[in-house]
Order: sequence, then structure tokens, then C-alpha cells
Amino acid sequence: MNNKQINLPLTASTKSINAILDLPGSKSIANRVLPLAAMAQAVSTIHNVPDVGEDVQLMLAALDRLGIKCEKIRQDANGCSSYKIHGCGGKLSVSSAELFLGNSGTSIRFLTALLAVLDGSYVLTGIQRMKERPIKDLVHALRQLGCQIECLENEGYPPLQTSPFLDNGVAEISLSGKISSQYLTGLLIALPQLKREITVKIYDELISKPYVEITLALLRMFSAKVAESAENCFTIYPIEVLQAIEYTVEPDASSASYFLAMGAMNGSARINNLDENSLQGDKNFAKVLAQMGAQVEYHHGYILVQHKELNAITVNMEDMPDVAMTIAVLALFAQGTTTINGISSWKVKETDRLLAIYTELCKVGATVSYTDDSITIIPPAKILPNIAIDTYNDHRMAMCFSLLAVGGIPVVINNYECVGKTFANYFDVFNGLVY
Repeated sequence: MNNKQINLPLTASTKSINAILDLPGSKSIANRVLPLAAMAQAVSTIHNVPDVGEDVQLMLAALDRLGIKCEKIRQDANGCSSYKIHGCGGKLSVSSAELFLGNSGTSIRFLTALLAVLDGSYVLTGIQRMKERPIKDLVHALRQLGCQIECLENEGYPPLQTSPFLDNGVAEISLSGKISSQYLTGLLIALPQLKREITVKIYDELISKPYVEITLALLRMFSAKVAESAENCFTIYPIEVLQAIEYTVEPDASSASYFLAMGAMNGSARINNLDENSLQGDKNFAKVLAQMGAQVEYHHGYILVQHKELNAITVNMEDMPDVAMTIAVLALFAQGTTTINGISSWKVKETDRLLAIYTELCKVGATVSYTDDSITIIPPAKILPNIAIDTYNDHRMAMCFSLLAVGGIPVVINNYECVGKTFANYFDVFNGLVY
């Protein structure tokens, strides 16, 4: 593991934030668009694909191993590129491959579903943490369709092997949505390949539903026919083949949360090309900042957040679990006791984020308690300076705890290069704003 540290000291040059940013494209959107483009007929042109995120590069590398030509045609100064994705029309030229997907949950979940309904044999694996992240609900749903999937080490966990699909004609399958909405997204991306009507029914609750809304919108762009036919029932209708598109990936709203929080803490932050019409549910993070007392404005083409004194809130973040971590750190600078609900999915992310956030907040002096689905934070009278924050190889731990420095608290971030998962040059951008 990389043990490099970055020191974020309080210096005389620490300044009020005045950020106007064009951020890299969304990993969540890119990792949906790319496999859809790969399955489409003809060539799709996809702009603002983030080169600064490991997850997207793992997806591109996997598609390349599957015989999909991903042609980079342009690179910009913002760490993003345009690609021509030469779609296979649903028929991969490579019938067997082993795909290494690191710790990219989107990549392994989306590709497992897609490859399981195709005529080939594929192995999907990753790092040790990936082998600890559950995928049994997705596997169970796929097996209902007749998919041949073997868990190679532990049942319900990667690595997995798919074998040629044996369609059993089932018209409705059931799926749990309590652990991750990515299982449903994987199915929705895969099911157009069956060329028949099929319904996925969530039999309990569906967390992070805004991410499913992203998937539905993108499917329709590729000419798929899909609808939420009843509450938490999603039906794919038959089409012959997905159609190629030209599309620009939106800036990453999850990455925007750190900079919007900076504006709420000290100065102002404007994120360009992100507004209330964004596909991403995390666009609503700024509304949570407004609940805490920040001045928030949504404009056509950007979001602006300006500093005002912050107050504690009780908030349900089930639809925005990734940026809930940003609120957890921001709670250190709010007056009163903050409670964040709806975060059960934290436990199965890149690390056990519930335990990690609890541990690191306690290190800096906060009084913290948690349940399986919530965390309560009482800020200390004085936040402890110069604490070494462990990041657990989790990019969001590194980025959200960097906010301590914006609040005037010197901090050391261990293994800071883990931000490479989604935003490799995050600390370059950060330092340019803060110092």
C-alpha cells in the first residue's frame, strides 16, 4: 500500500476561498455510458471522460480486453478526454477474457451483469478489498434469468466467472435494493441484450435511487425502451440494438461537494456546468449546505455557494451517501449536534466508511456515535491540530478530511494518492485554492 503523506498546514498564506471551477467528468456517468456505447451499433463519441480517475481507466481497459476499440481523439487541460467508442452491436469479438477491475464497484457490477447475458466466458476480479464487497444480490438476480455465474473463492463475492448465457425465458426477476443501487443499474444496462420484455422488481427498498435515474436517462439516450412501470418495478422493452450517440459527460457532482463545502466554510465556490437540471442526484448536496446556513444559488449552468455561519442539522442522506461523508466532516465546524441518517451503504463501499469516519472524527476530538444506518457528531470545543488521518485506501476519506485545512486546522493525510480512484490531481487543485 502507498503510505505517502501530504501535510496541509495552516500558514500565513491561507486565504479565503474564491473558486470558479470546471471539474472532470462524472465517474458514475462515464462508467455507465462506456459499456452502453460498447454494446451500441456504430461509433459513439463521448466527451469529458475523466482521465484523472482510476475507475474509468479500469473500465476502458476492460472494454479494450473485450475487443472494443476505445479511441482517444482529444485531451484537454482539465484531465479529461474525448473518445470514439466503436460499438459491437451486442456481439463481442472476444469470447473469453480475464478482467482486473481493481476496487471499482461500478466496473465489476455493471460488467458482471452485461457479460453474464452474452455468449462468452469471462473472469472478473480485483484487489483484496473488492473480494470483500458483496455482489450476491446481483448474482442471485442474474441466475433467475438463467445466467451461469460461479463465485470462484467465496459465494456471493468476487472474483466471478461467467459462462455462455442460457436464456430461460423468465419475464420478471426480483432484486434487493438495500445494499446498492448499482446492482439494479447493472441489470438495466445488460437487459436490452435479451431483446425481449423483462421486469426487475425491487422487493424491499431501493437506496440511492437518483443513481438509477441517471441510468434510465442514459439508456433512453441510446434508444433503449425502459420505464419504471410501477413503484420500484423497472421494465425493459425489446429493441433490436442500442444506437450510437454523441454525449458530453457532466462534471462529477460528488467531487464538487468538497469545493462547495469549502465555499460554505470560507469564501465562495462556483462549479460550472452543474445545475438543477443535472442527471446526478448529488447536485442536491448544495441544498443540504443551505439547510446548514450557507448561502446557495442555483443558476443556469452553475451552482454558487458562499460562506455563512454553519449550524448542525439532522438529515437523511440515503440518496446521496458518497457526499454524506463531506457533511460528516463539515459537522466539525457547525454549531450543535449533527445526525446523518440513511448511510447503511457506507459499510460496503471502498472501505467500511462508517467505522472509518467514526475513527478519524474521534481522532480530532469529536464525540461520535453510530448505528448501522446513522452517525451523530458533536464537534469538540477545539479541533485537535496536526492529526494524521488514515484514509483506508478510500479516495473520499482523503478528500473530505482535507476540509480540516480549509477550517484552519493543520492536518496530515496518509496515503493521499488514493484520490487517484476518481480525482488524481485533487490536491493540486486544492492547494491552488487554499494556499
